[in-house]
Amino acid sequence: MIPLTLLLGCPAPAPDAAPPTRTEMAPARLLRRLSLDLRGRPPTLDELHRGLDDPSVADELVEDWLHDPGFGDRVAALWSEITLTRTEDFPFSAFDLHLPDDVALDRALGDEAPRLWAHVAEEDLPYTEIVTADYTMADETLAAAFGLDRDRGPGWQPARYPDGRPAAGVLAGNGLWWRYGSTSSNANRKRANQTSRMLLCNDYLVRPISFDRNVDLLDEGAVDDALRSDPTCVSCHVTLDPLASYFFGFWAYSEDSAIEASVYHPDRERLWTDYTGVAPGYYGATGTGSLAELGRRIASDERFVGCAVEQAYTLLLRRPPTLADADRLTAHREDFLQGGLTIRALLRSVVADPDYRAGNSEVPGTVPVKLMTPDLLADQVEALTGFRWTFDGRDLLGTDAIGVRTLAGGADGTAVTSAATAPNATLVVVQQRLAEAAVAWLFSQDPGALLTRVDVDDAEPADAAAQFVDLHLLLLGQDVPADGEAVAADLALWQELLAADGDPRAAWAGTVYALMRDPDFVLY
Repeated sequence: MIPLTLLLGCPAPAPDAAPPTRTEMAPARLLRRLSLDLRGRPPTLDELHRGLDDPSVADELVEDWLHDPGFGDRVAALWSEITLTRTEDFPFSAFDLHLPDDVALDRALGDEAPRLWAHVAEEDLPYTEIVTADYTMADETLAAAFGLDRDRGPGWQPARYPDGRPAAGVLAGNGLWWRYGSTSSNANRKRANQTSRMLLCNDYLVRPISFDRNVDLLDEGAVDDALRSDPTCVSCHVTLDPLASYFFGFWAYSEDSAIEASVYHPDRERLWTDYTGVAPGYYGATGTGSLAELGRRIASDERFVGCAVEQAYTLLLRRPPTLADADRLTAHREDFLQGGLTIRALLRSVVADPDYRAGNSEVPGTVPVKLMTPDLLADQVEALTGFRWTFDGRDLLGTDAIGVRTLAGGADGTAVTSAATAPNATLVVVQQRLAEAAVAWLFSQDPGALLTRVDVDDAEPADAAAQFVDLHLLLLGQDVPADGEAVAADLALWQELLAADGDPRAAWAGTVYALMRDPDFVLY
């Protein structure tokens, strides 16, 4: 069990105290963290035993996991926390596009941008491909929605829009700009800010704002005048507005027309003359207004690489970097550059970081435990039991419309924009219900897939202790001795459940359920 003080956080050491020593996590816990972060499922027993016998094997396994089939899915899941496109709040439905399935359309729109990150990662392409690619990523649903040119077959593949839109990677996809629309008065400023936030780690909305309280915010003319004359407004809009002028090719006159919003309009690229009068430009450099030009300028901006490093560090350590991390970020940036700007090189560097691997909560800034995001929890449960918690075609840990994503600590991309970093009451309830459903499924199918050392129908299993040792490794990342207190408690629970109704199978189901309720099951 995780101590309450660890879940709630520990006080900082006294100012005059000597810096505590940073120690690496126990081998089993470290392997579990690495495997979950890089491929979305726990290590196998063989991998765990290799790591326990020789802790240096961890770096070999990292290479294997960086090339695992699940690696791309993990990259997409990680960067979806940056794009915040996995939402259910798109302006148009499947009906509007003559498609049969709203669930599939929302999922496809939400994954278009993150799947480009995944593709770039899997193919070891340079990171600049994110904003310069002449293609997008599409599954069957997205291809049908927009008539994309794509190879036939299931799954996510490179695809091209039929309207000849500019080559600008994620900047040229419908999914992103359906998520981040624009009103007439906003004039693409939201799109410009989201571009800056996602790709340059420069979010205009977090800057402090102090403006003349006498300005009538309901008077559009007064607001436009303030944007050009008020020093506080100008300090942001002098760079934001030229960036916004690049996006008028996505401008739709009719907010109710899915057809109009599905197409890129090159003839509208100069509409900035009507809406803001501000010519396209990139942080002081004048531009032509081509979206491809914007992509190339971002790709050559040193902040683009630095932002990728900062995002990877934040996503994997579950905390934003501080000034104390500057040297590490510089080292990760150098590894990223030396590795050809591949996402594998970047993630390889970050998971080798001492703070990522540290296992003592007394060291400020280290990450002794991390809380699983709902998608990672769902993947772990499926890998261990074969069970996926769905209803009516929806993954219940990936939806809020009929599911429990935010209750499980996730983000819906609109009302909640960042995943929880500490357990809460609703997560405990979700964990309970998920464990109940997964164990019921497992024992209705093939419990031998998880319980490999015992016959679940044997009332006196000789290898019960060895089985519990394996379960602690697989489910919790705990290396416990067969004659230790943890296994003794498991055996006692199993015997109590067996005595209750005389059913060995039910006793095993109950003990597996209890282990899946342990805090360590959702912390790693």
